Amino acid sequence: MACHFARWSTTPTQLNTQRLSTELIASSATFSTKRRQRFLQGRILLAEMMFYLYGLAKLPPIATTPTGRPCFADHHLPDFSLAYAGNTVGVLLSNEGKVGLDIEVMRARVANQQKMQYQFQSASETAWIGMQDDRLEAETQLWSIRQSVLKISGLGNSGQATLSLRPFSGQLRSSVTPKVQVMSDADEYQSWSCAREPQLERLMCWHYEPRSGLERKGEISARSPTDSLRFIKLSGLPDLR
Repeated sequence: MACHFARWSTTPTQLNTQRLSTELIASSATFSTKRRQRFLQGRILLAEMMFYLYGLAKLPPIATTPTGRPCFADHHLPDFSLAYAGNTVGVLLSNEGKVGLDIEVMRARVANQQKMQYQFQSASETAWIGMQDDRLEAETQLWSIRQSVLKISGLGNSGQATLSLRPFSGQLRSSVTPKVQVMSDADEYQSWSCAREPQLERLMCWHYEPRSGLERKGEISARSPTDSLRFIKLSGLPDLR
């Protein structure tokens, strides 16, 4: 089963909220301008994907798990994850399993993120970062991978100690999501990471523009590998504890 990863490079234009319920729109009324813009943009993109892939004219009601993770109130609907970085909004969607998405802007991380990464990264992560041409880009990509895995459980940074990456061997160990797989790529501007449990074998990539809608940009799988030199795929190992 494929996962669907869509990105939208947003501009400060009036938002088309036709696929959102009045209740959802009203729930963001007290947000700051920036937060409200991002909140609505993420749900507009999710709504467009649900319409294009499943024919749902309106975005179904969204609930929140006890860990703060958003999900559809109807658990028979696909799982999704939202991410925001700069002017980019992203959505990862899967009809099976659980997913986590993270997008990071290169060279825009704050000091406390780096301090936390140094605290929890494995010796393998440290060695791999040291062998890359650009240390900061490598750190950002591994941080993005960590964030995407932790978004599956909703633990966020409180779960950093549950995760260890082994980029040289294409493996990771997560005590919370042991069967997770991750695909990640980066360019000079951004790093993204898509995680799914169990397994991520096909990733369908999409781009969204309000005027033209969703456009399929390609597939990443064993049959259609990417030629990006920064692409990383990691597979979960069983937890030994």
